[in-house]
Amino acid sequence: MNTQITMLIIVAVTVVIVVMLWQGMSVAKTQMSADQRDHYSKLAEQAAAAEQKSADAQQKTAEALEDIRTRLASIEKLLREVQ
Repeated sequence: MNTQITMLIIVAVTVVIVVMLWQGMSVAKTQMSADQRDHYSKLAEQAAAAEQKSADAQQKTAEALEDIRTRLASIEKLLREVQ
């Protein structure tokens, strides 16, 4: 009878330890998932900012190119008039 009680206690303690480990791993997994979600959110924000910065730079380049074309057309017109 004493052996059965000892075995029952060992099994009960083992079950409790396994359940505690299982729950601990579940909490850790949830925390890692939340951290990853935050990291991906920050990356998305950085990508959006970089995209906006690139679009702004492209717009400025297009405006500068148009200005150069206008000036070049004026120079060409002036050169034609001089000839």
